[in-house]
Amino acid sequence: MNTFIGPFRLMMREMRLTFYINVAITFVLFVFFNFLGFIDAAESVSFILFGPFFIVFLIYPFINFKGYNYILSLGGTRKQFVLAMYLSALIFSVASVALLNFLYYLSTNIVGSTANLFHLGGLVNSSNWLVYLWVDFSWILFLFSLGMIAKTFWFNYGTVLSLSVATLFLIISMVIVVFGNKSWLIEVIFMNHLQFVTILFGLAIVFLLSSYLLMKKAPLEKGSRLNLSKKN
Repeated sequence: MNTFIGPFRLMMREMRLTFYINVAITFVLFVFFNFLGFIDAAESVSFILFGPFFIVFLIYPFINFKGYNYILSLGGTRKQFVLAMYLSALIFSVASVALLNFLYYLSTNIVGSTANLFHLGGLVNSSNWLVYLWVDFSWILFLFSLGMIAKTFWFNYGTVLSLSVATLFLIISMVIVVFGNKSWLIEVIFMNHLQFVTILFGLAIVFLLSSYLLMKKAPLEKGSRLNLSKKN
């Protein structure tokens, strides 16, 4: 496995099955929500269709990280593993965004049901379909990058340090929520959602770059980076 093709095919295969299952779940939800709309049982209810895709991209790094050992055992490199995962996630994220917005279009313009499928792009107050695509893509990329940085940090530094850092972030977040001024955050999320998702996209790039740098010299076993640092 001296080329990029092998790792890329492996990661595509690892992600493909989960993606197909997610497509099936989303389609079933789409049919069910619109059925409720046809029988006028959902006039004042907004349904969330993007949930399965958002969740699965958050957990993709945890599901498919097993490919790391496979790629290295077949002669691949750490860099190939990360880039193969990133490219596969990019392809499936674009496909997910396209499918989601196609279903939104069907529900609004063709199906004719009264079901209201909530789209985060609606917070932008724009009728431009490119904005809706950008909102979905930014959210999906951010969730994938969040899962990626969490998984790579945990893999490099182990459970104890990872949980300690997570606990610290949780405490800081709780202090901010309880004692801080949240009005500016609420305003950015709901009144300037396009700006908010652009910030999320920037954070996603930072997380992905950080994950890449962590994995360039990642250990072969979980949590052994600290041990290697002590030896050096």
